Amino acid sequence: MTKRTNKRQEQAASTKAALFESAITLFNEKGYNSVTIEDIAQRAGTAKGSFYTYFRTKSDIIIEEFRAIDDYYKRFEKTLSRYPNALEKIYAFNRAQMRYVRDQVGLEMLKILYSNNIIEPSTEKILIDQNRFLHGLIRRIIEEGQQEGLFRTDVSADRLALLYTRGHRAVFLDWAISNNAFDLVKDGVEFCKLIMCPALLTRASEEPPVGNGAAPDTAR
Repeated sequence: MTKRTNKRQEQAASTKAALFESAITLFNEKGYNSVTIEDIAQRAGTAKGSFYTYFRTKSDIIIEEFRAIDDYYKRFEKTLSRYPNALEKIYAFNRAQMRYVRDQVGLEMLKILYSNNIIEPSTEKILIDQNRFLHGLIRRIIEEGQQEGLFRTDVSADRLALLYTRGHRAVFLDWAISNNAFDLVKDGVEFCKLIMCPALLTRASEEPPVGNGAAPDTAR
């Protein structure tokens, strides 16, 4: 591969990143519906036509943001080996997820992500996509808990993961609808500990002793 090819690829990646960051900033500032593709290109310092080289529509930016969130989940999965069992891993991931959405995604962007997936008929429904990394991560933790004898096995890990992620979307949706009327991390962790995790546990077992479920420093 020639230096010229490498330089061209680097430039393309830089332009795509600039358009993405421009769009996210404008969505937060003005709202999704008020931002045009021309606005995005102008702020990124590129021609309007450049946008269509990397994205088909504004909705593609939303999908890209979901993928960025999943990239964080992929990085966080590597820290889960330090926890002694699947229940501890669920607690740790839950806290990290709530913190990330509150502090990195933010309220306004969460509203845009949810509303876009609900309203736009042609957009990829990544929010409920069971092929999404988030679903797979939760399924793997549940499978581990089933093998450990902690989690119920009368329902498949895949089905439990689906119900788990549905439940937590309700917390995110409430937070968005209430316009940050409650502490997302505090209530999200409480929901996990009082509602979601007890539903995962085997009927015959009591909840094993756990720590405070705090996420590693890398999640803060």
